[in-house]
Amino acid sequence: MKYAVITDIHANVYALEAALKEIDGEKPDKILCLGDMVGNGAFPEETVSLIRKRGDILCVKGNHEMFMELDLDGIKNGDKRLEMFRRQQRILSETSKKFLAGLPEELFFSDGVKKVVCFHYPKNRNGRFKDLIYLPTEEQTEELFSGLDGDVFLFGHEHTGSLQEIKGKYYLNFGTCGHFFKENCARYGIVEIFSDGKVSFRAGEAFYDDSFSRRKQEE
Repeated sequence: MKYAVITDIHANVYALEAALKEIDGEKPDKILCLGDMVGNGAFPEETVSLIRKRGDILCVKGNHEMFMELDLDGIKNGDKRLEMFRRQQRILSETSKKFLAGLPEELFFSDGVKKVVCFHYPKNRNGRFKDLIYLPTEEQTEELFSGLDGDVFLFGHEHTGSLQEIKGKYYLNFGTCGHFFKENCARYGIVEIFSDGKVSFRAGEAFYDDSFSRRKQEE
């Protein structure tokens, strides 16, 4: 089974288009989007519409999708991000809002060889995402995923990304696709699981001119 992975597009439809062009050339069995399609960027409706219209991208809900479901006008805590989320709520069509609200928080795949677990980030017992750890050590990763059943964990949220194999399990975050981690570059990942149980993975980069997306996000 060959999986293509994107995460944290953050309303940058041009990064998404660039990544999907490369991914389509890979001919994966499944394309997975691990949350935060919206938020931060200037093109939430275009981004969600592209994902909806393609129909071949399996998505999970990230924290930015969850914000789209809230009554943000009733929240007054001084968080500067609230206006960004309110603006994105106004931009998104009702069809796109309904699509985001209906997304699962997790996806699971198993072919009898490896169990693949897909989510935005691990959660604690009260259902909230755990505290973000940048470039976690092996010990931190094991603690972060403790109690979870799986062989290959695909996730996002931490934009830098980290690719770890620890005691026969794989913890793969290919980093943000659309949030300008690297100039003119959209990131994605490819994961292959073979019938003998072997797992291979590699990070991919799709290059595009990000100047327009950067400028619009700053406006």
